[in-house]
Amino acid sequence: MHYIVTNKVYRYPLFLLLIFVTKLSYAAVHKSPTDDRDYLTFTLPNQLKVLVISDPATDKAAASVDVSVGSNANPKNRLGLAHFLEHMLFLGTEKYPEAGSYQEFISNNGGNHNAFTAFENTNYFFDIKADKLEPALDRFSRFFIEPLFTEKYVDRERHAVNSEYQSKLRDDGRRGYSAGKQVLNPDHSMSQFAVGNLDTLSNDEGKLRDDLIAFYQRYYSANLLSLVVLGKEPVSELKRLVEEKFSAVENRHATPFISEVPLYQNLPKQQNIKTLKDLQQLTLTFPIHATREYYREKPAHYIASMLGYEGKGSLLATLKAKGWANGLSAYRGNDLPDQSSIELSVSLTDEGLKHYDQVIETTFAAIQLLKQHGISEALYQEEQKISNIGFRFKEQSEPIHEVTRLSHNLQLYPQDSVISADYLMEKFEPELIASILNQMTPDNLLVTLQANTVETDQQDPWFQAGYSVTPISSERLDKWTRPSTDPALQVRQLNPFIADQFEIKPADHILLKPELALQQAGYSLWHKQDQTFKLPKADFFFSIISEQANRTTEHAVMTAIYTRLVSDQLNETLYDATLAGLDTRIYPHMRGLSVKISGYDDKQQQLLTEVVTSLRQAQFTQNRFARIKEKYAQELKNSHKDKPFNQTTGEVYNLLLQSSSADKKLTALNSVTLEKLQAFIPQLLHKAEVRMLAHGNLTRTEALQMAQTVQAGLPSAEINANSNSLPVIMLPKNYELTQTLPLDHNDSAISVYFQGNNRETETQAEFILLSEILSAPFYSSLRTEQQLGYVVFATALPMRKAPGLAFVIQSPNTNPIGLETQINAFIDNMASTLKTMDAQQLESFKSSVISRISQKENRMGELSERYWREIDRGDTDFDSREKLVAAVSALTLDDLLRSYTQLPERRLTVRSFGEQHRHHVHTHTLTENCELQIARLKLEGQFVPEVGS
Repeated sequence: MHYIVTNKVYRYPLFLLLIFVTKLSYAAVHKSPTDDRDYLTFTLPNQLKVLVISDPATDKAAASVDVSVGSNANPKNRLGLAHFLEHMLFLGTEKYPEAGSYQEFISNNGGNHNAFTAFENTNYFFDIKADKLEPALDRFSRFFIEPLFTEKYVDRERHAVNSEYQSKLRDDGRRGYSAGKQVLNPDHSMSQFAVGNLDTLSNDEGKLRDDLIAFYQRYYSANLLSLVVLGKEPVSELKRLVEEKFSAVENRHATPFISEVPLYQNLPKQQNIKTLKDLQQLTLTFPIHATREYYREKPAHYIASMLGYEGKGSLLATLKAKGWANGLSAYRGNDLPDQSSIELSVSLTDEGLKHYDQVIETTFAAIQLLKQHGISEALYQEEQKISNIGFRFKEQSEPIHEVTRLSHNLQLYPQDSVISADYLMEKFEPELIASILNQMTPDNLLVTLQANTVETDQQDPWFQAGYSVTPISSERLDKWTRPSTDPALQVRQLNPFIADQFEIKPADHILLKPELALQQAGYSLWHKQDQTFKLPKADFFFSIISEQANRTTEHAVMTAIYTRLVSDQLNETLYDATLAGLDTRIYPHMRGLSVKISGYDDKQQQLLTEVVTSLRQAQFTQNRFARIKEKYAQELKNSHKDKPFNQTTGEVYNLLLQSSSADKKLTALNSVTLEKLQAFIPQLLHKAEVRMLAHGNLTRTEALQMAQTVQAGLPSAEINANSNSLPVIMLPKNYELTQTLPLDHNDSAISVYFQGNNRETETQAEFILLSEILSAPFYSSLRTEQQLGYVVFATALPMRKAPGLAFVIQSPNTNPIGLETQINAFIDNMASTLKTMDAQQLESFKSSVISRISQKENRMGELSERYWREIDRGDTDFDSREKLVAAVSALTLDDLLRSYTQLPERRLTVRSFGEQHRHHVHTHTLTENCELQIARLKLEGQFVPEVGS
């Protein structure tokens, strides 16, 4: 029965009651004291749980529905059904029957949409221009009231699910996860295949639709749904909208599905999984009792935080010193209503792989130390303090992310704790912590070793990953039960970087944009004291711009190793700072390297001093150098195993920005020694230009003090006249270039790239608007209708202001020649669509683009990043966004048609033939290459003109 509640139903006394209830509900929701949004939680008569969020300043509205069912409930004869249902809900409802109408409406109004199927839940979400929330909610709500499940799309979409499955077959993460299911209890639904393919979703005799409807009617019940809506309207109006749109969702009084059997059995044991990439990963899984009810105490979080610590005396620091590990993480693993687990995952070096038994022994020594000396109230209170500070100064995330997170939290926690639950650490419970640690024993352990060198004797039936399962010998268990003590292991010390001062400093004057606070002898500092977010946080950036950084491939490689070595050398310090909410990132780029320090401003000067000192006085041990070099080499080798569409699109950048390929970098890396690197570092830093930005809760005086720290540590700077310039190869006119990549993958992929004639703002605007117009019909035609692949998209692809447009497909069923034919046909067909577009349609697209460009930053760091990008590009008027909006606003249909007609003039195609598509294709086609033509263009100085040139 459809039940629509409108505001006409309310009478005056009930309206007063609504105001009273609103106040009570708002007061009950525990939110951060710096959060100025209004919240209201309530439950509809159909038992659908709701949270509405009012943010009058938002320019994006958003909503998310979380359904308390996922792949856990897949029938054994219909594996993947929950995921398939997620796909089908996007393909039409009774009120909005056209398959792509929901997606088109969201996209055409500056929005985004998606969904995911997890083990216990399925989540649907979107965002959109704030003034389009009501019609978007109307469309969205019908998913859960009257989906069509149209027969022709049932068969078509099962092929889309199969394409998604096929696209992941060579993904080591998916392969390892699927192989890992083979050692779980086969009676537990987590052991089942979750994605779905043509076999599990067979449509013999048309039964798939019946099974789909049965699953929907069994689990898509209002009492298993939670909804979060964020908009600019008051909570009372948002509540009315929700009641109007979602009261008709039927309550079938469904019960959630729970597998009431142990997830793990027959422990201890070891599983080896063969990877495709060159990686070595050791994971230790300890099943423990259920922990969800302890969200206020978080005993499992405390243990994971202690074991995952990376500072002095930590397990990771000890393993690094032995040359056995590059990284470590500890976390709560499978967290189910009736059982959970704690996992430790170690990224092993080649030596670590040889000594992985000793790595496990050292881990048990760390667990033993934690049991004996690490259950500390002082350390718990420190964790508590960090969490309290984090909640007190919690920044708003993007609306789409906020509603997605909170809709699932509504399923897990009481409504008053839906926001705060993730931060709560209310009481130190040593007995709870000890009870979990007592379950972390060798005889309650699953060891998972992943590497491309392990021997296997079985194969996962779904992702074809090789694996083996063996018992753990009594000798190994005895050694781990009584591990040798390691004097390097220490209980974590108290953190010196936790902020004490949270004063919002008064500003001498209000700045609307950063101002140049310092410019002398190659140093420049831009500063803006924040008056918008009013948090005790700041972002400080500095960039070292050096002609030496990428002069040769070897220089580029050494710059990359240098930044990695400095980060690794500082890691014990940086990790403490990160825990305290003070993050540091050191990274290379095309013109040098950059450092970003962000978070609470109280201890930033202290941290900056350590970073600058380490950069300048860089002295590295042979052990550290060898470990970092090995890890970097692995990254370069493994880039060939990336998703095909990522590689074809990445190659567009490599060719036009003249970046060295992974193969060339790997060759150069082989010749790099520690001595050669140490000789290079002074060259890199000598006569480099240094640019800085200080934004946030920093006065001008404090910003200048931080700049002086950089100047003192990095002298000899000089202005580089060409430091803003990063040339982009100009593609030849009416001459198509083709690059073919020999990738090791079953799927084919193609990226067809069209380049603009210049970097002018008007040209950028034309390409962005074309992308907005083309993206939805491209997806609808080539993905939904033609089923060419799971990965299908059209997007703007700018490079250093040089505008571009890319059409990208990864396909399991069509080779690149066929894909390119369909892309060409689409481009030809869209010409007539553009010609018949009326003024109202054009204005709608322009409005959507302007909404995306103008979207306000939800976090101070996002605004800092925008300022930093503008400084990097030399746009120090900080008005490029406003100029782009003005250019989009001024575009006419004639401008658009002219730009579209010229689109094919400058074209680059990068493609890869999947293994199954290489037969009967001429060898020349498989090896077609344009690197020589690109090199010639570079020699001739054929670059996209700079603005104004």
